Amino acid sequence: MDFYRDHQSKNLTSSISVLAITISLVVGQSATHKSVAQNATSPAVAPAISVNGAGASTVNTLFVGTGTAYPFSPKGSWFNVFGVGNPPSLNNNVPPALAGFPNGSYGPLNTVSTFRYAPVGSGAGLTAFFTQTPPPVPTGTPALNNLTILRPVSFAASDDPVAGTERVSGGPNNAGGTTADAAKYVQVPVVGVGITLAFNRTGLTVPAAGLRLSRPTYCAILNGTLTNWNDIRIRNDNGGAIIAANLPLRFVRRSDNSGSTFVLSTHLNTACKTTGTPGLPAAAVWSRGVGSISVAGTVPPTPPANTVVWPTTFLSASGGGGVATAITSNSGAIGYVDSATRLARSLPAAVLRNRAGNYTAVASTSISAAFVGATDVDSSPRRIRLQVIDPTGTTAYPIVSAPYLLFYDKYANVSIANAIKAHINWALGVPPVPASGTDVTINPNSIATARGYAPLPDAIKTLSRNVVNTYVDGVFQP
Repeated sequence: MDFYRDHQSKNLTSSISVLAITISLVVGQSATHKSVAQNATSPAVAPAISVNGAGASTVNTLFVGTGTAYPFSPKGSWFNVFGVGNPPSLNNNVPPALAGFPNGSYGPLNTVSTFRYAPVGSGAGLTAFFTQTPPPVPTGTPALNNLTILRPVSFAASDDPVAGTERVSGGPNNAGGTTADAAKYVQVPVVGVGITLAFNRTGLTVPAAGLRLSRPTYCAILNGTLTNWNDIRIRNDNGGAIIAANLPLRFVRRSDNSGSTFVLSTHLNTACKTTGTPGLPAAAVWSRGVGSISVAGTVPPTPPANTVVWPTTFLSASGGGGVATAITSNSGAIGYVDSATRLARSLPAAVLRNRAGNYTAVASTSISAAFVGATDVDSSPRRIRLQVIDPTGTTAYPIVSAPYLLFYDKYANVSIANAIKAHINWALGVPPVPASGTDVTINPNSIATARGYAPLPDAIKTLSRNVVNTYVDGVFQP
């Protein structure tokens, strides 16, 4: 079964999930996050043009920032270093002048564009992109107005790649072509991120080397058969250390339609098998399905397509921020959150044993190592799709994803297409990065690393840049 295809099909047809994701993302947002998102509803500061996008919350910390201080503040984010902030005070206008930056500032690098982003979730972002309609805002929830964006929709972000069967409708982009032209959209990975097992350390005695979890152990935790922190399997993973004398282990899973759930369950479907996983008991073998939709209940012989059926004993929360909050609020809790959210919330994460048999902590270097040698498996020259389900590298973090950006093949406003190309060429530039000097607060690779992401290998970044430079413009390419 093509889980990528099925996943995206569900994303595009589930309006209930779209609304649930949108609502959940407001929970746990900082005031700064809300003010940044609210500025997305006002026009760009002249003469800059607006480049509007929506999608996965995973990349929100990288694109616009979610905190109040470095490295998570809006100043120094990818969009506010590169383009004109909305308002301009979001640019990091601090001397001294660096070569390539106008007006003696640290930004913007590009004075003709303002990039704006609404982190409404992959499903809502993809729907907005393919229908060219800004994400819906449910009535009765004024705070969600802070997440809306104005027309035109110019790009989307998704935690995992679309299959290529979707079509762009409406206008003004990708308009005026044949029926086949509706499928001509661009998809490229832009950064690496890890899916971590973050935990609440209250009541736990964590070894200096970190909390280690072998494959049989984390498979059993996710399967719901390991339920106490004093389990012999956890002690054995940690050299006999007693992590807690008697503390229930409470797992927190996503309740919404989530790319993180899809990435995690895809990994478990490979890693938690009796073949290739020494010492894995039958109770830990993964049989709960693969997908982005989460439900709780009894596992049927074959879970519904694109659905993960979790144990009813698991706690649940909507959105990555919601899971992080639930972990913080519950003693003995552990759950899955992306590496950027984990870092922003200062949550400890388990050191996981990878396919090569090495315990690996989540870090920029271990996430990047997981993508070494990854190749494009999409048949379309416009789209890149990476499949890194269980990386083989000795230093690779075992559960990773590469968030993708989607663009149109034909833009009605060529200035928007040019702004997109300029941003991608900066953000995915192979070192030395043009016009960014050596200051870590304005180097795209350093920005990503400081916020919990990982630069992709140069070969993948070059591939993404070439696809964007070839196809993103004002005409349909063959």
